[in-house]
Amino acid sequence: MSCERVISVDNVSKRFEMYAQPRDRLLQFLSFGRRQYFKEFWALRDVSLHVCKGETVGILGRNGSGKSTLLQIIAGTLSPTTGDVDVKGKLAALLELGSGFNPEFTGRENVYLNGSVLGFSKAQMDARFDEIAAFADIGEHLDQPVKTYSSGMYVRLAFAVQACVQPDILIVDEALSVGDEKFQRKCFDYIEGLRAAGCAILIVTHSTSTVEKFCQRAALLHRGELHALGPAKEVIDQYHALLYSDEKTYLRYLNASQPQQAATDAESASPAEQPEQAAEDGDARALIRGWQARDERGEPCEAFQSGQKAVITVDVDVFAPITMLQAGLLIRTIEGVSAFGTSTMYHGTSYPSPQRGDRLRIEFDLDLTLGEGTYFATLAIAEEVTQAHMEYLDRKTDAIILKISQRPLRGGGIAALRSSVSVAKL
Repeated sequence: MSCERVISVDNVSKRFEMYAQPRDRLLQFLSFGRRQYFKEFWALRDVSLHVCKGETVGILGRNGSGKSTLLQIIAGTLSPTTGDVDVKGKLAALLELGSGFNPEFTGRENVYLNGSVLGFSKAQMDARFDEIAAFADIGEHLDQPVKTYSSGMYVRLAFAVQACVQPDILIVDEALSVGDEKFQRKCFDYIEGLRAAGCAILIVTHSTSTVEKFCQRAALLHRGELHALGPAKEVIDQYHALLYSDEKTYLRYLNASQPQQAATDAESASPAEQPEQAAEDGDARALIRGWQARDERGEPCEAFQSGQKAVITVDVDVFAPITMLQAGLLIRTIEGVSAFGTSTMYHGTSYPSPQRGDRLRIEFDLDLTLGEGTYFATLAIAEEVTQAHMEYLDRKTDAIILKISQRPLRGGGIAALRSSVSVAKL
């Protein structure tokens, strides 16, 4: 398939100078480069990507990974330190909340101000004004100073102004996460229309569902470097691996292309040796070395149908004698609401008296009768000193991602209860 490139980013890097105190800026200026009074911070390093006409690309990454810097360079509000950027066509950018607005001006005045910045005459803005006002839908607030606006009203007006441009390229940086659901739906409907008309769209968001639904491709930035660029689903998996694991686990994921930390990692270390890392929460006399979710066929998996069986395995290395080992599992929603928890104590499968050098595997067999959504499993091990006293040994918070789909969708909520509905005439 041919690709008409409208955005080309080639080996772009961006360096910022960080000064410990204001006077160092003056000293740097007076030194004429003979001495450096600042620390270098590279927000981007050798980033390359292209976007085709009519394509929607999502940009993912942790906070501080360089996403906004990249978009600002593409939009032309920042210059790259090295590298080249080529943009073909009319570009509209929604980069920062209320950027380009004068807080003392009314919404109406800011509409005309932004229109002039975008290259429109007053007559052209007069012709578009009613459409902008209807899209923003902020009523009488349009004639109030924007400094009195809520964040949602800022976004409504800012997006409405950019929408009137009918751009060839649209850049959106997080802004839509502020508006209410109805307005977000309106914006995404508009974005769909732009895409159908051949507009290229770049979206920065932390919502992987948005990227999966609207984007053909995605890019993953990490510490200023491009770690992945490809089909949206594949990049989302790598983003999840980065979010919910430590740095070593993430690099292992990239090398092995596994959706979750492989339980086999635990098989290479000798449990008799002293642990190399501290426990996340505990005294490290035993450590969780590996974990994995598997489907009914025993294959590593993170995407399940509601009601499907799953086995979560947890590998534990013991470094000192323990009276009684207990293991627990807690599944929570993305909002942190507990959906289900269980443990060896509940099931009467506690492990008595493990000794130094022992290696144990714990298996949680589950029927995932959960509602549609993304869930996170936290794993923990503890020593039962007495029936009333537990001492934590190790914990892995949100170690496993479980993506639950429900087809056909028969309800909402955390639980997926078996249900039927009938109607009869009385």
